[in-house]
Amino acid sequence: MLTTFFKFKKHPGDFFRNTDIIELPNPDNNLDDFLIWFLDCYQSDERIARVNDLSKLIENEFVDESEKSKFIKEIGEKGNTEILVDIKNIETELKNEAFKNFYKLLLKNEIEVIHIEKNG
Repeated sequence: MLTTFFKFKKHPGDFFRNTDIIELPNPDNNLDDFLIWFLDCYQSDERIARVNDLSKLIENEFVDESEKSKFIKEIGEKGNTEILVDIKNIETELKNEAFKNFYKLLLKNEIEVIHIEKNG
């Protein structure tokens, strides 16, 4: 089976990415890793924080009730279905940007794509 890997030719200059050889993440199965590697400013993108907060709201994982109340006030009263639609829309936007950046990196020859035959 052919597996696709990639590596940045020079360090991208942040804490999340490096020049290791990494298996190319499939954004349909592992969106977070795809975004980490190919979204321009993953660590500072406000949309990532918003998706995380929306997910915490769905899963009832807010640790601080005052922060939860503040976030609900910010987004308005929404049901789970509306929140899931918001998450999906933001993720689609992020994925599209990451695809464009991936393509730009390929065109500028800033990443190397490596195919390796794996047994098994």
